[in-house]
Amino acid sequence: MRTDESDREPVFVSLPSGIAFPSKTYARAFLGLIRAGEQLDRLLDADLRAAHGIGLRGYEVLLHLAAFAQDRHTTMTTLTRQTPLSQSRLSRLVAELETRGLVRRTGDERDSRVVVVSLTDEGLQVLRQAQPTHHRGLEERLFSRLTHDELVLLGDLTSRVLADERPIG
Repeated sequence: MRTDESDREPVFVSLPSGIAFPSKTYARAFLGLIRAGEQLDRLLDADLRAAHGIGLRGYEVLLHLAAFAQDRHTTMTTLTRQTPLSQSRLSRLVAELETRGLVRRTGDERDSRVVVVSLTDEGLQVLRQAQPTHHRGLEERLFSRLTHDELVLLGDLTSRVLADERPIG
């Protein structure tokens, strides 16, 4: 929702081809947000794969199980809600992590339709080894480039953009 009434720049402008495109300010904001997120994702993923053989999404799954899941296990449904992955992509990723011995999948004793994912000791060890790489990448590529106040503002702005999505943090 735009709240700045003094803003006179149109959101979209028509190109000679008849196609509408966001005007300069809006295109810069939108494309910058998209490209910054994609670049950060790609670089952090590459760092983790090169150093630890695990991608960023796998790291996120291990982190969720270690930091937020009770006793290092949770359901696939909960993991799906906590990650940006589709259910099918998350299932494939968890299967890959299981093949490496980083997680274990079991059925729920009370409901056979529920799949429980547990972090193994080896998975916890990989996560601990990967954390310095991930933290260094975040510091180098994001945190060191913004002031504390800018980081707070960035968090506030992205939370507003994602207001209808799953909460972050």
